[in-house]
Amino acid sequence: MEADMRRSFAALTAAALLSLLSACSDSRDEAPADPPAGPRPGTWLSGDLHLHSDHSDDAADNPMAELVNVAEERGMGFFTVTDHDNHVEGRLTTWDDPAFRSGKMVLLYGVEYTTARGHANIFGTKPFDHPRLYALRDRSDVGAGRAIAAEAHAQGLHLSVNHPVNGDPWEFGFDMPFDSMEVWNALYAFPTDNSGAIRLWDELIGGGRRITGRGGSDCHHQTGIESLGLNVGNPTTWVYAEAPTAAAVLAALKAGHVAVGYAPTAERLRLTADADHDGGYEALMGDSLPAAGRPVAFRLEIDGARPLAVYNVTVLKNGQPFLERRLFGEQALDFEDRPAAGQRSWYRVEVRGSTPEAPAAAVLVGFYGGFVGLTNPIYFGFE
Repeated sequence: MEADMRRSFAALTAAALLSLLSACSDSRDEAPADPPAGPRPGTWLSGDLHLHSDHSDDAADNPMAELVNVAEERGMGFFTVTDHDNHVEGRLTTWDDPAFRSGKMVLLYGVEYTTARGHANIFGTKPFDHPRLYALRDRSDVGAGRAIAAEAHAQGLHLSVNHPVNGDPWEFGFDMPFDSMEVWNALYAFPTDNSGAIRLWDELIGGGRRITGRGGSDCHHQTGIESLGLNVGNPTTWVYAEAPTAAAVLAALKAGHVAVGYAPTAERLRLTADADHDGGYEALMGDSLPAAGRPVAFRLEIDGARPLAVYNVTVLKNGQPFLERRLFGEQALDFEDRPAAGQRSWYRVEVRGSTPEAPAAAVLVGFYGGFVGLTNPIYFGFE
C-alpha cells in the first residue's frame, strides 16, 4: 500500500514537478534561535523521526552517507534512520553501516517495525535486541499489541505508531501503551491526508490518553520525483530536551515537549501557559496542570516568524476550535481561558500560512496545504 501511494504521487505530479526542476525555495542559513521555553533549562533540537536508507529495499538509491550529510546540512540536532525490518528478516544492518555516525547530531537507534497489521517506529539510545520484537510481528491475537509494547518497554525503548489511518493503518489497536504517534507523515495534504490522523489523536486524548504527536518525512529518496516534493525534515519534529543527549531527546518526546513544523529552517511553534499569573509561563507543551477552575494565561510564540508573513492561528480546546486569529507581522498570540474544575481539558495550536521553506514544486501544487505546524497540547486534569 505504501509503495502504491508513492507510485501514485509520482504519476500525478511528474509533469508539474519536472517543469520546476530549477525552482528552489528561499532557504535561510540558520534554524530559529533558542529562546527559553520557561524557567526550566533545556534546548530545542530538530530531527526527522522517519527516514529510510539503502538498507531498505525501497530506498536503495539513498546511501547512508548522503542521508547523514543532508541532515547535517539542514541543521538537524538529532538523527535516526528507521529502515524496514522485514527487508532483512529482523536482522538489522542499518546500525553496522560505518556511515551511520555524526559529530554534529545526537544519534538515536531506530527501526520501522513493518508488519501486515501496520507499521511503527521503535527508538532507543543504543543498539537493542530487535529479533525479540520481530518474533512478535505475526501474532494475530487480541493481546498482540500489548505484547509488542511490553517487549519494547522491557528493553527501555520508545514505541511510536506510524501513519495510523493511512497507507498501512495500525490494526493492533489503540488501547495498547504506545508512547507517541505520527500525526504528520510526509506531505501534509497529499498523497497522505494527515487530518485523519490528527482527528484520531484528539479522540485518543479525549479518552484520557496523553499521547505525543510527532512528525516524520518517511523519506526514501534524495533524487527523482519524490525528492522534489519532500526530503529530510519535511516535516521536522522539534523537542525541548534537558540536554543534547539521546536519553534527553527520547524523554522529551515521551513527555510531549514537542512541536512539528514543515521544514527544519521554517518557523517553530511554542505554546506555554502561566497558571499562577506570575509572568513565568512555566507550563510547556506536554505538561499537565491541575484542573482548578481558575483562569490560565496562554502564549503562542512563533520563533523565527517571517517579516510581514500572515499566520492563521487556530487554538483548539478539547479537539474543537476555540480561538481563530490572523497574525500579520506578529510573533506571538496571548489568550486566556478558564479550564473547567475537576475535568480533563487540553489546548493545542495549529498554524497555517505560506510554506516557502518546503520544496517549491510541492508548494506550487498545494501538497503542503499551507500547513505551517502544530503544537502538542497543554493538559489540565490528566494527572
